[in-house]
Amino acid sequence: MLGDLIAQLDRPNVAASVLTTMNSDVAGQIERRSAATSMTVEDFMSGAVRAFVESAGDDLWFQLLTIVRKSDDPGLAAVQTILTWVVTER
Repeated sequence: MLGDLIAQLDRPNVAASVLTTMNSDVAGQIERRSAATSMTVEDFMSGAVRAFVESAGDDLWFQLLTIVRKSDDPGLAAVQTILTWVVTER
């Protein structure tokens, strides 16, 4: 599920679909961050999620797995959470 969604995030229709499920403030941050880096939204989103997958520590993975386990759509919940973490100062 998550792997399939990550693999398809670089498709404009998939990225746009995910973006519509996001909190409007987070979606706006994603759009602003992608523009600031001269990337398309889908490239920014797929790159951010892939970077998380490759470099996140155990504590973040534990938090993410807890969120995913409680979700009806685990793949979407994971991507939403990762993107929220990426654009939100923690």
